[in-house]
Formats: sequence, C-alpha cells, structure tokens
Amino acid sequence: MVEDDADLNVALTEMLQFYGYQVTGVYNGREALDMLHRFVPDVIICDIAMPVMDGYTFLQRLRNDPELRLLPVIFLTAYGAAENRRRAKAIGVEDYLTKPVDPKDLVASIENALQRRQLIEAEIERNMEQLRSQIVGLLQHEFRNPLTFILGYAELLAASDDSIAAEELRMVAQAILEGGRRLQHLIENFLLMAELQSLSGAPQHVEPIDPYTLWNDVFREFADCSQLKLPEAESNPQEIDAIINGDVRLLSEALRRLHEYAQRVCKSGSDGSGTVESGVTYNAPYIGFYFRCNHAEMLTPPLHEDAEAIKQAWINEIDTDLSLTIARSVARLHGGRLTVDHGAEKTLTLTLWLPVGEREGTEGNGALSG
Repeated sequence: MVEDDADLNVALTEMLQFYGYQVTGVYNGREALDMLHRFVPDVIICDIAMPVMDGYTFLQRLRNDPELRLLPVIFLTAYGAAENRRRAKAIGVEDYLTKPVDPKDLVASIENALQRRQLIEAEIERNMEQLRSQIVGLLQHEFRNPLTFILGYAELLAASDDSIAAEELRMVAQAILEGGRRLQHLIENFLLMAELQSLSGAPQHVEPIDPYTLWNDVFREFADCSQLKLPEAESNPQEIDAIINGDVRLLSEALRRLHEYAQRVCKSGSDGSGTVESGVTYNAPYIGFYFRCNHAEMLTPPLHEDAEAIKQAWINEIDTDLSLTIARSVARLHGGRLTVDHGAEKTLTLTLWLPVGEREGTEGNGALSG
C-alpha cells in the first residue's frame, strides 16, 4: 500500500487485512522502491499525488526494471480526469480506481490482478516449453545438413589420391569452409536461443533507445549489400520524439536475423528485380522495424495458391526457421510481436513491433510520451 495520507494508509491496510490479505504500508514511491529490494509483493496499490516520488514516476520505474516490470499496480487516487487515466494506462497500470472506493470494488480489482498475473506466468512457462520443443526440433533439422555436407567433402578428400587437381582441391576446401561457417552460425543462433530461454520473460539490460539510432547503427553493417535499400523512415524522426525501452544487443541481433531471412527468401534474378526495402514505421502505440521483400520466393511453397494458404505457409515458416524464431522471441521478450504480411506479386513484409516507451522524468500526453 503506497499512500501518503497516514490515516487512510492505516484504514486501507486494516480493511484489506480483514479480507485476508497481508499488507505492508509505505508513504511514497521512493519508500516503495526501497521496500521492493527486501521483498516483492503480489500486487501494489498506489496513490498518484505523493511527496518525494509520485505514482506516475514510481510506476515508470517499475516498468523499466526487468525484475519488477510484470508486477501489477492499481492506482487508487483522487484524480478522476480522463487525461490522468490515459497517462496511467499508457505507462502500464493494471487498474485505476478513484477515492472514495467501495471495499468490494478494491478487492475485486486485486483479485483480477492476481488472476491476470497467474495467467501471464502460465503463458510465459507455456512459451518457454514451446521454445524448448522448437530448439530440439530445429537442432535435429538444422545441424544435419551442413554436417553431412562437411563430412561428405572431407571423405571425398580423404579417399582421393595424390593426383587431385589444385582446382578441385580448392573447390572441396571451399565447400568444407562454407559448411563450417554455416555450423558456426547455427551454434551462435542456438546459444542466443538458450540465452533468451533463460531470461524468464524480461530482458536483463533495459535502457531507453532511439529507434532511428538503433536502425542506423545495425544496418550500417549492410551498407555494401546491393539487395538492401537502407533505412527509410516512413515517419520523420524530428516529428516523432518516441523511444523504445529494451536491450540494445538483443534487439540488434533480432534485426540482423530478420535481415538474414529477408535476403535468403528474396529472389535475386538476373534482372535484379529482387530487392529488400527496409525502414522504421510508427503505429501508436508501437514502433515497427520492417523488411519488405519484393519477388520473395517461398522456401516451402503452398500447394494451393489462395491467399489464406500463402499466409499460413509464411506463418509455418516462422515456426520452423531459426532466425525468425529468434526475432519473434526477442519481440515477445520486449512486449512486442513479429507480424507477417504477404501481399500481391510475391511481396512479403516482416515487421518487428515494439511498444513505445516513456522518457524518464517527462510528463506528456498521448501514446508517445506515455
């Protein structure tokens, strides 16, 4: 219970104890943060207008902390204006109640928050179990091909006599090298998957990130790639002062995997028609990093050419391709998602959507400022 009015704090605490809850009372957001270093409650009930640290700032600190970001917070405040409600919901409040509150309404809100948290934890565990199953399946499928490739050429080299031509020797060595690089890349992917699995639903290193800076930093690596049209923002970054909160390294890895996949499925014909367009787009309350593959070739073409079959084939591809599995896992870890849109004339758009964050210490309105 985070409430600066001492009498009300005691009254609410005693009332909730009557309903069977164990309650600890503090008097501002700073005291609440200090208390959270000692124990983590199931639900936090918090006022907004408090000295030292108000409710908005306290809630923002929680949402930026990977260890505490899933804690349900119920605002209990005298502020009943719609603007206050919108701001609280943009930051991530569980429920918003106004004073004076009916005890039954407060208890119902607490019970709902507890149930939602249990559902979230169950969903995280289900996703982790699904991820473990995918890793086993991908391990069997992905590693077999390059390993067979390497062993086959190595056996050919071992069985040859001393008269093997230099050109043939270079060809065999190049084939073994390519297979080795493929295996190295797969091992790096699986190590990253294992890391994602161990994070338990939240990244460890969260910081405010400018999406356009992230985009430019990552794709500077691909500046020499002829098939990629480099960063184009659908929205002017000077007009949209938006950030995302996340782990720069993990997000960068996800974007690299999406680029890798886009390049792989893009048809690079002799006429040069196969291209990958990329950019940053904004659709409140999300920022999207997209890849649009023109003349994309299906890795596993659907048997039927109707739109639904094509869309489902791409969805199945996400479930089985390791690069896309990593990108989707990183998106979910940050509260976002990976979407697939198959358009006309073999156009495929992959978009990594991430929720817009709030700059610490700012007070704005709308989805951008939180």
